Amino acid sequence: MTTILTDENFEKEIQDINKPVLVDFFATWCGPCAILGPILEKIANELKDKIVLIKVDLDNVPLIAQKFGIDRIPTVILFKAGKPVDGFMGLRVEGDIKEWLEKII
Repeated sequence: MTTILTDENFEKEIQDINKPVLVDFFATWCGPCAILGPILEKIANELKDKIVLIKVDLDNVPLIAQKFGIDRIPTVILFKAGKPVDGFMGLRVEGDIKEWLEKII
């Protein structure tokens, strides 16, 4: 997805997607984020019929970060119908993420 999410358009963009949306809140300066990003991209590619992955630079969405209580990164939140349903913070291995996703999607 090429849409750049901001505080102003975040919720509308998330609601307009018909699949569960996995949102990766990251920062370019975050080492663990750089490791987790490719893992999430691989999983999203494998599950492309079931989910959509959106990467959001936390530095660009301070109000959204505050709204969802994101104070540590990486933080990953799964949204269904525009609402957060589950998530995790920190680095996780691919198998654990896949298992978590399969349970909730």
